[in-house]
Amino acid sequence: MKKCFLSSVFCLLFSVFCLLSFISCAAVGQLTKKPEKKIDLSKQMAAAETRPSEAPAPQLPGPVTPEFVPAKEDTSPLQTKTVSVSARSTPLREVLFTIAETASLNLVMERGVDTELPVTMTLKNISVQDALNIILDSSDYFYSVTENILTVRAMGTEIFELGHPNVVQEYKMNVGGDILSGTSSVGQSANAVSGDVSIKSSSDNVSFQFWDAIEKTMGTILKPEQGKVVQPAFVVNRMAGTVMVTAAKKDLKKVGDYFTNLKKVLNRQVLVEARIVEVQLSEGLKYGIDWNALIKGVAQSANINVGTTGFTNVLTGDTPNFQVNVTGTENLTLLLKALQEQGDVQTLSNPRINIMNGQTALLSVGRNTSFISKVETVTTTSAGSAPTTTFTVETNSVLSGILFGLVPYINSDGEITLTITPIVTNLVSLESKIVGATDNSVEIKLPTVDLREMSTTVRIIDGQIVVIGGLISKNTKSTENKIPLLGDIPVLGEFFKSVDKTDEQTELVIMLIPRLMI
Repeated sequence: MKKCFLSSVFCLLFSVFCLLSFISCAAVGQLTKKPEKKIDLSKQMAAAETRPSEAPAPQLPGPVTPEFVPAKEDTSPLQTKTVSVSARSTPLREVLFTIAETASLNLVMERGVDTELPVTMTLKNISVQDALNIILDSSDYFYSVTENILTVRAMGTEIFELGHPNVVQEYKMNVGGDILSGTSSVGQSANAVSGDVSIKSSSDNVSFQFWDAIEKTMGTILKPEQGKVVQPAFVVNRMAGTVMVTAAKKDLKKVGDYFTNLKKVLNRQVLVEARIVEVQLSEGLKYGIDWNALIKGVAQSANINVGTTGFTNVLTGDTPNFQVNVTGTENLTLLLKALQEQGDVQTLSNPRINIMNGQTALLSVGRNTSFISKVETVTTTSAGSAPTTTFTVETNSVLSGILFGLVPYINSDGEITLTITPIVTNLVSLESKIVGATDNSVEIKLPTVDLREMSTTVRIIDGQIVVIGGLISKNTKSTENKIPLLGDIPVLGEFFKSVDKTDEQTELVIMLIPRLMI
């Protein structure tokens, strides 16, 4: 009993001691712990609205700056791991398997890859990526790494964009003709007089079939090979201007090099500035412009070469040609000032046009006049009714103005070969003719046209001037002089009039400046 009583007293005293220790620790914690301040933003904003305007606004806590965490570089085993390969007539699959094991990659070899292809090489301490590039370039295979899968392919696909319009051009030129209209001397003897001199030229229709030529070229480059499971193929989209090619690496590189050079040639272009002027020759220049005086007029500030030296490689013997090369700071201005000393200068046209390599350009300025060229009549009769006549009329047109054709060819050295065909026409009159019987006659009109034309081919360099001259026409101008009032009297007024006739000669001069566009 006594022992139990002592144990109970001891437990009670220990419990009291623990309780007092807990209370004292709690009191000390309350004294040392700072009170936590809570911010109510809604109350502060309401208080700011009721506070006078002079009172400063409460400072809100700033944004919390996040801790800086350095970015981890995405390291690829293709670049970080190195490999050493020594193979002598070893199958390709064994070499690739060794490299894949080193880089911890899965290996997939697609259909068409020759796994038994012997490989002989020695590579020491190079990256996995360089090893794959060297081995598969020599084997003519493609590879790609997606996640941890190494895929080897026999064929690759690439889309080439050419940007060439699906337009087929055609260029034809015809100057001259039969000046005697097919007539000859009486009797059609061996010495019959004829007058047919003409130059005809037309473009090669096959060469202008651009996409047909592309398809033919692709078929030549991508020839099928016997024994290969996968064959090369291509698809031409003419509307989009693209070519999709699926082929081996060496063939795909050939196609890429071909299209790169082709676009480089086709994208060459030249800016041609033309000045077509007509010079009314003065009294002392009845034989045309004095080119020696023209040279002296601009020799102080320009270098001029006159003649046709060096054109035998691009001009035929029967092709008319004449060239003046002027190099200076004010090319056209100097020439025009010199021409003004030869006579009155009138500018007929001053076009500027960009032309791509091998493409055609046509300039037409003037007035188009239509006339009746053919009339057919058909008369039908029926019993008990008057005959009915039906007319069928065909019309034609004639241009009174300038027709100018240009075709440039630019080589890799920057030399420009120009085919130039200027034609200048002037409608003099439309003469009416009555055809048919009196009761069934038809009036048609026949045009009278003054014509000046030529065609030539020249080779020049960037910035040189080509001058085409010598196209002279002669016009007779009548000036009527009369005494006022008396000259207007019918019949008797002819005695008080006089008519002065003067002959005017004009020479057509065409100046061209081609400039290469980079």
